[in-house]
Amino acid sequence: GNNRRMAFFHFVNCLTLAFAPFFIVYKYSGLNEYTTVWRIARAVLGFFLAQLVKLLALATFFPASDGEGFNILPDLLKSSADVIDVAGMYLMITYFMTGKSEVRYFSTGLGWAAAYSASSRIFIFWSGARGTAFHWRYMQSALDSSSDLILYTAMACLVGIASRSDLPAGAKRLGTMLLAASVFHGFIYQCFFHYLALSSWALVAAKFAFSIALGGGAVVVYSSLNYHAQYYNNKRD
Repeated sequence: GNNRRMAFFHFVNCLTLAFAPFFIVYKYSGLNEYTTVWRIARAVLGFFLAQLVKLLALATFFPASDGEGFNILPDLLKSSADVIDVAGMYLMITYFMTGKSEVRYFSTGLGWAAAYSASSRIFIFWSGARGTAFHWRYMQSALDSSSDLILYTAMACLVGIASRSDLPAGAKRLGTMLLAASVFHGFIYQCFFHYLALSSWALVAAKFAFSIALGGGAVVVYSSLNYHAQYYNNKRD
């Protein structure tokens, strides 16, 4: 009885820790005033369609090898399949989202991150966190959900900005580098684990640091649009 209650309590805690940030961001960022949950649901659907295409691409061009462990070139090439996420986000932002540009970026990133967290964590929590033996890895996975929220929101912003013609050349170069880093984030995380020997809480912290750096870079690139516009308006005046 007590063990079951504790296991269920742990399961609920993990779910709350993983998904409460999505609700908080939607509710208190002001996003709920400009878009609906159904529009974000479009991004969720877009995520799953993109993953289907990605699975087909991986099965076609990167068949499973017999080798185990981490191999730089094969894993780097497999990680490049995440460029399909970029294509999916671009199509979503351009053709399926409405409203101001920042609302479209934010909605797409939020939906993408929510879908990723739900698809990769709920089953793990259900099968693992409900076990009688408590393990910190489920709490760590729940915290990773917040870093993924930052990462995919930044990624959507960078995808949306990349196609704009009013982006200054320096900001475009920075945005391209940051977008490449977001595409290869899975490979970078593997490098953290295998080459820097980061694991457990250190790996969680490294993922957060990477996501925050990416998010900060996306803010810098986005803010350059306003600066660029003000500069040329002042010049005309």
